[in-house]
Amino acid sequence: MLLVCAAFVATAGAQSAAAPLTLGDRVFVRFGSDSVRSDSLMVDAEGRIFLPRAGALDLHAVPARDVPSAVRTALATIYRNADATVVPLRRVTVTGEVRKPGVFFLPTETSLRDAVAVAQGATEIGNPDRLTLVRNGAETTLVDWITRPEGAQPVASGDLLVLARESWIKRNVLNTISTFGIILSTFILARR
Repeated sequence: MLLVCAAFVATAGAQSAAAPLTLGDRVFVRFGSDSVRSDSLMVDAEGRIFLPRAGALDLHAVPARDVPSAVRTALATIYRNADATVVPLRRVTVTGEVRKPGVFFLPTETSLRDAVAVAQGATEIGNPDRLTLVRNGAETTLVDWITRPEGAQPVASGDLLVLARESWIKRNVLNTISTFGIILSTFILARR
């Protein structure tokens, strides 16, 4: 079983690296160590990014793992020294009972666990063992995803991660027991 799960995670990682970037994803580009000449370029509906001075670069059929070399090749036509840090980023939404819900741009190798960690984990009423993953319109509920291999699968473009809330009874167990005790003791006193 463990080998099957490990194979699943490895396959998911290979698919994530092979999948091209889509609308809303970004490509971070920084020239050498120059922090002034850095930018986060958004992928448009046609799968293109627009590089400064180089123009449009079509990435719609380029696997995410090959984006850095494609960007460096395009920059080499304009700049003599095309030494650039290039990081493809996938757009992922993390919501539900997390401390910092929002839309995050994460490197392609980021796991589901890492994505929830970027959102600062579960709130006090969050259920860290139950995560709903919405990918390509299909909804999957992952139980014990933190300890199981499903939590190690890489994020995909457009993923929606929803961390569940603890059940009302579990959140209010002490209140429920206290209320029941008060009602029971009142009933016993009333019968005397």
